[in-house]
Amino acid sequence: MKLIKTFLLIITILSIIFFLQLNNAKVDVNLIFYQFSNAPVSMIIFSSLAFGVILGYLISAFSILASKNQIRGLQKKNKSLAEELNNLRNVAIDEGIYETEEGLS
Repeated sequence: MKLIKTFLLIITILSIIFFLQLNNAKVDVNLIFYQFSNAPVSMIIFSSLAFGVILGYLISAFSILASKNQIRGLQKKNKSLAEELNNLRNVAIDEGIYETEEGLS
């Protein structure tokens, strides 16, 4: 499966490079704080794609870390509740044993 993913990634990268080579026109780009004159369209597309990938990666990384932290907390809570349940079960058994022994004597 990893080999197939790598192959698809290589095909995607090659197709992006091919598409970028076709777009060699020059355009003016006016950003809010900076202006580019005669910038190639291929570099604009590539930088937009790179910015989107990096931003998406950072957002997903923080989301995954938050989810793992939440899972860790829930596992601790589940473990403490399981221990409490086992203690309550053992208390009931121990009390029942002591009551029957006292009743027999």
